Amino acid sequence: MGTTEHKSRIENEHANPYLSALSCAIHPRFRRRLISMIDLPNVTSLYVLLAFGVSYAILKKYLFVPLSGILEAREREEHEAQRSYAESLQALERAVAAGEEKLSAARREALKTRESLRGEGLALLESKLGEARARASQEIARGSREIEAQASEAARQLPERARSLARELAEKILGRKLAA
Repeated sequence: MGTTEHKSRIENEHANPYLSALSCAIHPRFRRRLISMIDLPNVTSLYVLLAFGVSYAILKKYLFVPLSGILEAREREEHEAQRSYAESLQALERAVAAGEEKLSAARREALKTRESLRGEGLALLESKLGEARARASQEIARGSREIEAQASEAARQLPERARSLARELAEKILGRKLAA
């Protein structure tokens, strides 16, 4: 290192205080002697873009495409399950409506049957009551005839009986038998 060089460097360091601090921190072996405005192009950004493109292609092939396929299949299955659920819900509603209709028809039929049986029962009851009334009136009529017959017999026998009782009473009072 020559003295002129050293001098120019010292002058540059005094002119720019940031450069003097930087030159202290950098090992002398890595220091540039002259700061030039034209440098070699920085290819780091090209490497970053290339690495991004390669990683994107790899991720797309092995992660994004299979994952989107899985998600689409899951979404299709979900839509199929929802459709199946809706269909089964409609089928259930139809089955419940059909069951309720059958139950309603069975109720109506049962009510008709019950009413017809009730009508038959009432008719049978009325006929039996009519028969019972007829038998009762016949029995009453027969009893009335018997009573009338007994009453007429008693009425026919009453004068004769009254005479015989009067005779007996007179015989007992007189103490002797009366001539007829």
